[in-house]
Amino acid sequence: MKINKGVVTVQSFHYDVEAPTADEKTDLNINIEHPDLKDENGQPLNEDEGKVLQVVVPFEIHMKDAPFKVSGLIGQVVQPVGFQGEVQDLDAKQVQQLSRPVVEYIETLTYQVTAVTLNHGVSLNFTNNAEIKPNQAMNDLKDKEDK
Repeated sequence: MKINKGVVTVQSFHYDVEAPTADEKTDLNINIEHPDLKDENGQPLNEDEGKVLQVVVPFEIHMKDAPFKVSGLIGQVVQPVGFQGEVQDLDAKQVQQLSRPVVEYIETLTYQVTAVTLNHGVSLNFTNNAEIKPNQAMNDLKDKEDK
């Protein structure tokens, strides 16, 4: 599916020190909605190519034995080309495809912040599908760290 994508926006991102013995938590909630967005002239966005959707991902993560937790809210406006249905008509693969850039952003931000705070980056991996790979920013950071 071809997707026109807006920028990924970070509403909030929190890094907090946490006891490694604290309960493990992986709350990553993918929400997709059809918002009533307007253009700069106050007119509804053009949806001739497909419905304009907003992907919003609130998250709270504390990995087992990790000395930190991360939480926040990150989103992106997307337009799946040719899709004119309702949000509930999206299948699991389409939801994953639409939300993957936002999830990658969470992975990348966490890696970058832990590289500074812990002197080594911690990789999160939320993929259940082996075909999906970390984004290029993650690969570049890992290559840089290995040198």
